[in-house]
Amino acid sequence: MRASKNIVIKHITEHLDQLNSLSDSVADFLRINRKIHHLWVSIEKNKLLLMTDDSSFATQLRFQQQRVRQHVNQLFLIKLKSVKIKIIVIKHQAKEAAKEKPFQILPQTADILSSIADGIEDEEIRETLRRLL
Repeated sequence: MRASKNIVIKHITEHLDQLNSLSDSVADFLRINRKIHHLWVSIEKNKLLLMTDDSSFATQLRFQQQRVRQHVNQLFLIKLKSVKIKIIVIKHQAKEAAKEKPFQILPQTADILSSIADGIEDEEIRETLRRLL
């Protein structure tokens, strides 16, 4: 059982290395700065798949997609018929945006709400109002 697990892990690792190599090759061909733009490249069902997390970079890729397809075809001696460009959202960015407060309270508004909260006799409502600040 352990040997079969190692074979699967080895196969997955080799495939990921191939995808990284393909992505690096395309990035070098396009002369992009990998510190600024994130680009992942894959091949699916005779289709070249270009993935990025930046919509403006995806637009730039759309203008160069046929050049990239030709480059990959020549590099691997294959015949890819089309290119698909996808914009992917990285989950940690979405979580960080959700953690931010949905609104900001101005200092004058906070003072008014604080004075209103002081005048409320119901403790639960008073504490709820203070949590908004």
